[in-house]
Amino acid sequence: MFKALKQIIAETLGDSKKTPKFLVTKKKEIIALLKQAHKKKAFLTVQIPDQDESYTTALLGIYPDHDLVVLDEFSPSVGHKRFLQQKEAKVTGRVNGVELRFKTRLVGVGSKSDVSFYKVAMPTVMYFCQQRQSYRVSLKGASIPFFSPGSGLIPSVRGYLLDLSAGGVGVILDHKVSLSRGDTLEVCIVTLPKRGDIQFTLQVDAVRDNASGGGMNFGGHFCKLSEAEQAVLQKYIAESQRKQANKSR
Repeated sequence: MFKALKQIIAETLGDSKKTPKFLVTKKKEIIALLKQAHKKKAFLTVQIPDQDESYTTALLGIYPDHDLVVLDEFSPSVGHKRFLQQKEAKVTGRVNGVELRFKTRLVGVGSKSDVSFYKVAMPTVMYFCQQRQSYRVSLKGASIPFFSPGSGLIPSVRGYLLDLSAGGVGVILDHKVSLSRGDTLEVCIVTLPKRGDIQFTLQVDAVRDNASGGGMNFGGHFCKLSEAEQAVLQKYIAESQRKQANKSR
């Protein structure tokens, strides 16, 4: 089912340069997408109405006969109380290069081994967005600073950009910090030459030790990035791409 949906996207795209977005309303297709997210153990980003902060969760189970989906306890944990109050959430996730988006509401709360989980309504509508590959410009040696002050259990991070694309960044550190895939850095600041500070929220997709053995690299995708700052990034990426192309001639 998942491959079939991606095939539909490929056929619909043609030569269009726009990011395609599809509205999925058939229950069996929504279930198929949720099952893929569950199988791939995809991390999900949750936004609660009237809250600026985003939270991380994962699918624990899908129960079509009861029109229910079970989500893991939100991280940071402050999201738990806020979800119980608002009872609604917007959920976003990525699976095999495809972004899934849907809204849901709280049906019930349970716990196991002191960890909460949420029974939420099976979405009746889901956005299915094919993410095009963004050009990734290498910035190794450019010494472009990256800083995140940290919050809660997320440590402060200070390093340099390893690469940059319209979808996210790679960062190199000369030391090691406690970061894991799925962590969300709520406030990140990058200082671009002649363009000033760019601020965004980043979700960590990968973490690994760097070749020197003394530090680490990590990469992530943008969760929150204003249109104005996105435009600045795209111009910087385009300029860097032209410069690198000229050097290789």
